[in-house]
Amino acid sequence: MKKILAVVVVLLIAAVAFVQFAVPKALTNYLKGKVTEATHAQEVTLTLDALPAAKIALGYVDKIHCTAADANIGELNLKQAELDGSAIHIDIKELLLPTEGISREEHTNRCLKSAGSLELSGVITEDSLRSFLVQKVDGKGLQNLNVTMTADDIKASSKVKIFGRDADVEIGGQIVARDGDLYFQMNHINVENAILRRVNLDKFLHDFNLTENVKMPFGMQFRAVEMRDGETFVKAIRN
Repeated sequence: MKKILAVVVVLLIAAVAFVQFAVPKALTNYLKGKVTEATHAQEVTLTLDALPAAKIALGYVDKIHCTAADANIGELNLKQAELDGSAIHIDIKELLLPTEGISREEHTNRCLKSAGSLELSGVITEDSLRSFLVQKVDGKGLQNLNVTMTADDIKASSKVKIFGRDADVEIGGQIVARDGDLYFQMNHINVENAILRRVNLDKFLHDFNLTENVKMPFGMQFRAVEMRDGETFVKAIRN
């Protein structure tokens, strides 16, 4: 009888240890893989904190922190992206055994049952905005596009052929958050060359939606923008 009791105790200890340590680690690695797959990030770190740690096996997380270096959000690259959340309840069954016949977006949203807070922050560099704009104006004759960011504004300068001569093009604007998306909001366009001298083309102003093709997970929307010298800090929160 004592031997049977000892075996039972050992099995219980092993089960507790498995739930306490192995399950949280497995879930952490699984989520890291999903973030890497979604953002194509070069490096991802993710931590899940809960007290006791065993409740993570049931999908309850006190705090989550994830960083993704060189992450892609749709067509926009973020030098550094960070996700922070608290009081998270994850549907473990839906996470590991997705419902058939639904989109990846719906599956992602079903995985999060509730959250006390959830926010995503990131940094847009001059180079990432330049790469985005190059894609958008490809085929329009702009050459050697250069982007400069300051705390006050953003200037995109380039050259274009007009009547066979090089002309300097300067576009000024800002990155703003509007209706949950990020926009490069243009506020002036100037063209200058030997023939035209300096011409103001503000009547052709329009905004570029930086996140138009992005379906943000968990109903998150971009709400804050802080422009700095050389980069722009952005933040999205869950509604």
